[in-house]
Amino acid sequence: MTVKNALLYKRLSDYLTIDKLDLSIVKKLNLRVILRLIRRLFSHDGALVLGVSADWRYRLTYLLYRFNRSKMERSILIVMGGKTPESVTYANRLNGYRRVYVETESMKRAFEAMGVHNVSIYPNCREMPKAPTQIRSSGSGRMSSVFFSLISPDKGVEIALGVAKLLPEVDFHFYGRIEGGYEDRFLGKVDELSNVYYHGVFDSVAGDVLGELSKYDVHLFPTQCPNEGVPGVLVETKMAAVPTVASNVSYNAELVESGKDGIVLDECTAEAMCDAIKALDGDRELLVSMKEAALASAEYFCVDHYLEELVADLENGRKGGLR
Repeated sequence: MTVKNALLYKRLSDYLTIDKLDLSIVKKLNLRVILRLIRRLFSHDGALVLGVSADWRYRLTYLLYRFNRSKMERSILIVMGGKTPESVTYANRLNGYRRVYVETESMKRAFEAMGVHNVSIYPNCREMPKAPTQIRSSGSGRMSSVFFSLISPDKGVEIALGVAKLLPEVDFHFYGRIEGGYEDRFLGKVDELSNVYYHGVFDSVAGDVLGELSKYDVHLFPTQCPNEGVPGVLVETKMAAVPTVASNVSYNAELVESGKDGIVLDECTAEAMCDAIKALDGDRELLVSMKEAALASAEYFCVDHYLEELVADLENGRKGGLR
């Protein structure tokens, strides 16, 4: 289950009775779970909260629209990622839900342009920390940067390593699972560069993600993936008061206000990212102001701001409890 889904389940459970079903188990052809899914789809009571991948979104939407329209009208769809409907037919089926929730304003406009009329926004939310975030003092010491994602060329690791080679006066810290087949190349680069450190996969369940991220001055997000949606790490770094230097890919320019709470690169190359980091390293007052702005912008992603609408949609449409 994604962090976004786990949090949504946790918080909706404060208001509603929910029976959780993990579709990853369905993929393993677990008969008991498959039967539970069939019962949930075709029963006449309750409502559904669907937070699923694009493939499952298409399959379940088809089944509900074709066989159980009345239950679909009581249910909500939580869209993960940034993929818009591929056909007018599919877009029209999405209108069968009580509400379709997408992650950004531009996603909402894209869905509406395809003819989906019941769209609202529910970002990749997080819970704000109970204790106020302490903004890391930039001082005059070495700048420290962090890369917190899948370690792969598609996520821009080669670009970040290129920057590390160009900036020996800045430290570069990497967290994340290394993509299969990329281990030797990446770890070889780590060994070559004295200012690069690999910390493995961070345990987000047992550990304090925000506390870990707040150790750093700037977050590097040079992703080349076209369907990023709203990556959780961009929300978490905001809550940790860490500005991001990002590629202008997918929705990054909508999530990072360039020049205020981070920098969005028109062209994401090692040289361009190097220039951005050098500018922040040389102007520590600007860096502090970006940290403050990043923390302020995190408020938009607080789950508490969206629960009332979500619960109202389900309460107004359901009968016989939420299933």
